[in-house]
Amino acid sequence: MGKVDIRVSQDWWKLDVESLEEAVRFHNAQYWVKNDAIISDVDFDKLLEALRTKAPDSKILDAIGPAGAGELGEEGSLEKVIHDPPMLSLDKCYEEETLVKWFEKFEGEAVMSPKVDGVAVCIHYDAEGDLKMALTRGNGKQGELITENVKRLKGVPLKIEGGPLEVRGEAYMPWSVFNAKFADDYSSPRNLTAGALKLKDPEKTGTYECRFFGYDVVGKEFETEIDKLTYFKRSGFEVVEHRVVKHEDLQSSYDEILERRMELGYETDGVVYKVNLTSEHERMGRTAHHPRFAIAYKFQGESGTSYLRKIEWSVSRTGAINPVAIVDPVFLSGAEVTRASLHNLSIMEKLGGDSELKLNSKVMMMRRGGVIPHLERVLEKGDEVVEIPTECAGCGADTYRQGDFLFAAHTLDCRTVRVRQIEHFISVMEIKGLGPKLVETLFDSSLVKVPADLFELTVEKLLTLDRVGEKLATKLVERISGQREVPVAVFLRSLGIDELGNHVGDILGKHNENLESILAMTKEELAAIHTIGDIIAEKVTEGLKVNRETILGLTEYIDLVFPSNEPVEEIDSAISGKSFLFTGTLESMGRKDAQKRVKELGGSAPSSVTKSLDYLVIGDKDYEKYEGGWRSSKLKKAEKYIGEGSTMRIINESSFCELIE
Repeated sequence: MGKVDIRVSQDWWKLDVESLEEAVRFHNAQYWVKNDAIISDVDFDKLLEALRTKAPDSKILDAIGPAGAGELGEEGSLEKVIHDPPMLSLDKCYEEETLVKWFEKFEGEAVMSPKVDGVAVCIHYDAEGDLKMALTRGNGKQGELITENVKRLKGVPLKIEGGPLEVRGEAYMPWSVFNAKFADDYSSPRNLTAGALKLKDPEKTGTYECRFFGYDVVGKEFETEIDKLTYFKRSGFEVVEHRVVKHEDLQSSYDEILERRMELGYETDGVVYKVNLTSEHERMGRTAHHPRFAIAYKFQGESGTSYLRKIEWSVSRTGAINPVAIVDPVFLSGAEVTRASLHNLSIMEKLGGDSELKLNSKVMMMRRGGVIPHLERVLEKGDEVVEIPTECAGCGADTYRQGDFLFAAHTLDCRTVRVRQIEHFISVMEIKGLGPKLVETLFDSSLVKVPADLFELTVEKLLTLDRVGEKLATKLVERISGQREVPVAVFLRSLGIDELGNHVGDILGKHNENLESILAMTKEELAAIHTIGDIIAEKVTEGLKVNRETILGLTEYIDLVFPSNEPVEEIDSAISGKSFLFTGTLESMGRKDAQKRVKELGGSAPSSVTKSLDYLVIGDKDYEKYEGGWRSSKLKKAEKYIGEGSTMRIINESSFCELIE
């Protein structure tokens, strides 16, 4: 593959192992050495997951953190010691649904506490209870010896009762210390703590005033997590705030910590939930990466509170009218936020809870992944009911509700819909430089009323617009001209037809030799193709019919490239000719890797459940719940089709792995 810019956030799953390793090395150093992280913690987690899935034995994975921030293979100055058992990472989630699924896998309650964003440390006490040895987490398998430094941490007793045992916990620097002594010269308390723990002079470690929270014990039995934390307090350790939570308290406990995160006194990047009964710990076990009895519900960006002042209604290219929240300015992750998408009518209504969403409500805002503004929760209800529009602001057509969405019977000349369709065409065709404001200007000046008009633009025409100089005009014309030869699947996707995405576009291209045969396909002919189905076929053929004039207009400027008609080599495998859809979390590989493997073996991987689907594959963890009566929407749909005579099979991940082997 071509050279990839690993410095920026992207779809990490598309990269090869070499590029992923280079990216992990680079971003690990940016965070730990240079104190200048370029991507968000969320995106770094995704990068690690991609590498861990594609190359679980990669040496780069053993170098995450400050110990591995230099060149790999370079020996550190500190002695290395093996962890027994290994210090595993925590499994992570970013939404309530995944947390609830985890909670349903065990008996009893969970213990909740803020996730301290510090440096993991383990401390060994001998049979007499004396502090004998302390290590960094390192790569989880072995850590570096930092015994004398750890003795200088506040909250670490030098002698306890009941040894020998090992205490694991988090070293951290309080915000009060960081702000008073280091904020002018350093960017992160966590990075500073990591450096303080590895100073050659342990006495200097004490001047950094770092502290320690204990969270786990190896070598001593407890019936519950609460018993363990009580033992910590009795032994002289500091313990992070915590409480027992039930199923109905999960989201509210997260919301509470999220709202108070800047008042906690230390860095925190989420909330940890751990099964209270230790007997359940043994039953649930561990993976090679994380214990199954604990999970971290991660914050996705900096949060803040604001007030909802207005709802704007944005018309999409498909004709749906979606709500956008306008809030008082709030500063999040280095940017001022004043608006956030509410996605659709149903999501907006759910934010209101047991009543309607109201203006002037106090709301919690967050930039998810440090990028996308999101209205998370209503904290205090407002006093003015949100009015749902009865007509389209662009063309005056009456609105109507269809499922979760608000639609309108837009007129053919609806400005908003037509502008959105042009924007979508530009995005899919990857014509850089034509942003939303410029597209609106082009439309209002009558230079571009339909996508085909883009190819009629000249430098002279563009120069008639405000703020468009000759250099920009020349670049835009060159970029548009560079899209004269386009793969048919890309072209079809650029039309913005509902349900006509990558998968259907590829199928239409492979089953037809020219555009005329695609436009002539009937609903029945398309539905008969494996993995399509009646609903998709109806929407696609109707969309092609409605957009016929636009399509033919574009072909005057674009040459469509169809896939080669050369015969494909037959593959002899249990997968060949079969279709597989994946649901739930896969443990052995990422979902995209599973789809890729199916295609390599001659199968197909559609994106939805249809009657003609051959296999619905459920992750092993979710399959246990499925056997116990749990049903997701995909499973319900699959069982409905099976009841109607479909030969589809529902299998677990392990059975799928046997098939591909």
